[in-house]
Amino acid sequence: MAKTKFFLLPILVLSLASLATWGQRGGPPQRIANPQTIHLEGGSRVEFREFSSPALGEQGEYSILLPPAYDQEPNRQFPVIYFLHGMNNDHTSWAVERYGNIPLLVNNLLLEGKIPQFLMVYPNGHNTFYTDLLDGTQKNEQFIHKDLIQEIEKNFRVKSGRENRAIAGTSMGGYGALKIAMKHPELYSSVVAGSPIVLLGEDPSEQILASPSRRAEFFVRLFQPVFGMPFDRDHWLENSVEVLARNADLKDLRIYMSYGTEDRYRDAFPMEQGIETIDQILTEREVSHVFRVFEGEPHGWALIGAHLDEAIEHLTETF
Repeated sequence: MAKTKFFLLPILVLSLASLATWGQRGGPPQRIANPQTIHLEGGSRVEFREFSSPALGEQGEYSILLPPAYDQEPNRQFPVIYFLHGMNNDHTSWAVERYGNIPLLVNNLLLEGKIPQFLMVYPNGHNTFYTDLLDGTQKNEQFIHKDLIQEIEKNFRVKSGRENRAIAGTSMGGYGALKIAMKHPELYSSVVAGSPIVLLGEDPSEQILASPSRRAEFFVRLFQPVFGMPFDRDHWLENSVEVLARNADLKDLRIYMSYGTEDRYRDAFPMEQGIETIDQILTEREVSHVFRVFEGEPHGWALIGAHLDEAIEHLTETF
């Protein structure tokens, strides 16, 4: 298990300003209002799609990055990375300037020959923490690990089998990726979690309710339909990364976690303590994994974008 701490040198992040317009409150837009297919240099493209999801009981939305070889080699099949977004994002957010334009960064790595060719799927998880709602009206976890996989394997030329499938995410999506991969290691070969929101204990809502942070009020409203407030004990423990890290069969799952010490959610709950606890549990269980702590670096998309090549190298090792 590798664990390193180091500083990041400033990097230049390229983006396509034409993807979305300015005007949303709070600066640059968080999503694309009317998404259309994005064509990238070299032949890659990003498509925006929806389909009927039994788990959601409504339309499920996603975008998908198709690499240059998808059209150039019409008989070829490809492995898939599923990537889960953070709070207040949707299936278009990864392609906006505000979050570094991840499809463009991935495409640059493809054109430079630094990573293998794969499809990258980015679903709309709303603010659900990729977890079934407490009242059972929406099965948001099943949407990811069942409906979405079936949709992609039905409509695109992709390879089946866990060795050709990986999952990743940032912030809320980091939690979702860890949880879903640990629950379903038979489906995914690798998982990457950047700035995962990992809560500890039998009822994390006690600490959130006691926090003076203004962000804590936001999380109270966010968690209410997902886990209850206070948390429903049984529902929470079924979805606790801490519990899964202690008990799940993880011997064949490749795990990578990263955290920046200037994470903006530290004042709402102990972000660093949560991910370090998972690291300790996995170490004690002798589960092979990578844990990166980046000194002075921020939360979420900026962290993922700065270390995207390392994350994708981990995700694609079995491809």
